Amino acid sequence: MNTAAATLCAGPAFAQAESAESAAPVNDEIVVTAQRREERLVDVPISVSAIGEQRLENAGATTVTAIGTVVPNIQINETVGNSWSPLISIRGLAPAGDTSLGRDQPVGIYIDGVPVSKSTGAAFDTVDLQRVEVLRGPQGTLYGKNTIGGAINLVTRKPSGEFGGQLLLGIGEDGLYTQRLMVNVPTIESGLGAIKMKFGVSGRQFGGFYKNSGPAHGDFGEQEQVAARADILWEPTSNLSIGYAYDITDSKGTGVMLAISAPGLISPTGSLKALYPLIANSIYTERPRGIATDATGRSDFSVHGHAVTAEYDAGATPFGEVTLKSITAWRNLKTRSNSDFDGTVSDLLRFTLDNDYRQFTQELQVIGTSDDFRYTLGAFYMRDSYGVYNPRWSVQLGVKNRYDLSDRGARNKSIAGYGQFTWSPSALDNRLDVTAGLRWTKETKRVRNLFFSYSNYAANPANPLSGVFQRDANGNPVTRSGGPASGVLPSGNGPGPYDLIPLENQKSWSRLTPEASISFAIQRDFNVYARFATGFKSGGFNDTAANNSAFNTPFDPEKLTSFELGTKGIFMNGRLSLNAAVYHSIYKDFQAGVFVPALITTNIINAGKASYTGFELEGQVRPVDNLTLNFGYGYVDAKYDEFILPNGQDVTNSYVIPLVPKHNFQIGGQWRIPMGDVDLTPSLNYSWRGSQHSNIAPDPLTKRIAYGLLDGRVTLGGIDLGGGTEFEFSVWGRNLTDKKYWTAAINLGLFTVRQWGDPRTFGAEARLRF
Repeated sequence: MNTAAATLCAGPAFAQAESAESAAPVNDEIVVTAQRREERLVDVPISVSAIGEQRLENAGATTVTAIGTVVPNIQINETVGNSWSPLISIRGLAPAGDTSLGRDQPVGIYIDGVPVSKSTGAAFDTVDLQRVEVLRGPQGTLYGKNTIGGAINLVTRKPSGEFGGQLLLGIGEDGLYTQRLMVNVPTIESGLGAIKMKFGVSGRQFGGFYKNSGPAHGDFGEQEQVAARADILWEPTSNLSIGYAYDITDSKGTGVMLAISAPGLISPTGSLKALYPLIANSIYTERPRGIATDATGRSDFSVHGHAVTAEYDAGATPFGEVTLKSITAWRNLKTRSNSDFDGTVSDLLRFTLDNDYRQFTQELQVIGTSDDFRYTLGAFYMRDSYGVYNPRWSVQLGVKNRYDLSDRGARNKSIAGYGQFTWSPSALDNRLDVTAGLRWTKETKRVRNLFFSYSNYAANPANPLSGVFQRDANGNPVTRSGGPASGVLPSGNGPGPYDLIPLENQKSWSRLTPEASISFAIQRDFNVYARFATGFKSGGFNDTAANNSAFNTPFDPEKLTSFELGTKGIFMNGRLSLNAAVYHSIYKDFQAGVFVPALITTNIINAGKASYTGFELEGQVRPVDNLTLNFGYGYVDAKYDEFILPNGQDVTNSYVIPLVPKHNFQIGGQWRIPMGDVDLTPSLNYSWRGSQHSNIAPDPLTKRIAYGLLDGRVTLGGIDLGGGTEFEFSVWGRNLTDKKYWTAAINLGLFTVRQWGDPRTFGAEARLRF
């Protein structure tokens, strides 16, 4: 069964092999584990897509960031200023502008059942990815970490117990080199049971697409990355298994290119027009091949994790056939980056961003089947902590000791209990499934913030906008040393900004979130379903706030009620799969992100109510043997139904929900051409998304254009080298039409900058399977 699951193809309600046997009809026994148990994908009563090994290879996907072009109604953007913190949205529900460690993300990421709580650093290499499952809508009654918008399950290959593996070597334009080696070790039998092991390592070296002709070190987007993974599976008895996994990704490189696209306050007529000569020759309305900067520095991240998964098959009990499962995991993240936000060789806007994050999770599950009932019960605990060091220099023109400082952090805890029960009456030949689930969540956040604004503090330390720190009754700073407020200025001879005492705050939120669904198999391979679900994203504090009042005012939890109708079917003897869903989601206290140019960050405020209405269509067709076509379309209408700003201004009809393209679609195909003992397999994939706003306040300077990307690959495979070894050779191209588009844009007040997408690029790979 696990071997079959490894060959899943993209599709919301079915999967099938994509190897040399691709002429066969859909294998209806292929399973996914989207609902924590093995099920046929066509039977799962939620909108879920799966991307199997062949589709992942065609997309060049070893991280979560690469799957956005092969699955409809999911969008993966880049965080402005780096490429290792993906902004993931499903059905238009996007993060509130950035991936700050201080707030929860709407879409959960899981690697083999372990939650990756933050998107920062989520671009880690999985080394040996077997498949990806994308679940749309709230996921709370089956998953430990509560997610309001959906979940992405990264499933790695488990040790097989038989010797084998693969070696991949790749080369591409702009100094791209890739290496990947995975090896399964034969089972070790002893009196203590069987031990199976698998090891993998990968490397990536890249010279960057865009050149930096300025004094900053290196070109943009350079990377030296090493990743490794080890899996050890111990089976002391036939009904008990204990697995240990370790993964690490260590990447060192340079920052991305941020090019000025339009002037602002620095312009011929702006209030800072005297500075315009510094940017006049650095404004690019079209994609440049490079620019010159002075402060683009390192962009490094390192992620590692340990996971222990124990599974015990208790067999027949008074509660039916029962399996007990425990998942214990630790994950750590570190990032170090220096970013140039002015796109020039002048010191106009730059900052340092250093993140440190730790996470521990423990999840317990009871999975049972009894006559006409199936159930899952679970308990979840998580604690995490983070610290952020973030000094910023704005229009300092080389003066290093005049900077704003944000030093923030938190310690959080989350506990939850959940359960889901399904009744499938045998009187109806188990064609009807009625499911009910309930989750209780409590989350506690203890946050600290020290913010120091140099210019405001130097003018008047008692000014509320001089920073976030402890003050006396008159608003004056309280210092650790007891010395004068002037000693805080880094340009003086005093102890500096850390003589200020940070503010701390703490609050807890809890909520019950029920869900229910009903599905009916009209035929064995044709189902219809209806689902009602609720979701909850906890409140929090704006740890990037600029004054005490804003920091001490928490934002409220976001609540979701979702309704979905769908159908899934496999027709024409497995040659056609067609699946559709329509949904309507209502959000109360919607957490809207407001970009603050002076801080280069986003703060959260609650909109009263928002709604998302959408439609999804996805499928696959095999018109003739060896030719497979896949397609998907998504439509989202997202709007605020009530949005009153804290000052009383009604912006319901003037503000927009950002990062939500109304239309998106994907179409692709693969044609296997037998050529004697070998196969030639060309494949193409085209993905398109509509225009979208970058911020809640519409700004034509930052609105992202509609664009489509065409990727292709040609593989000569099945070359038998003897001894069970096969060789294949592939050439690939991405963005074949060389579409010029940007992945992010922000209006900084001084000017607007864009983060451009990758240009057309080609490469080749050689793969040895043994």
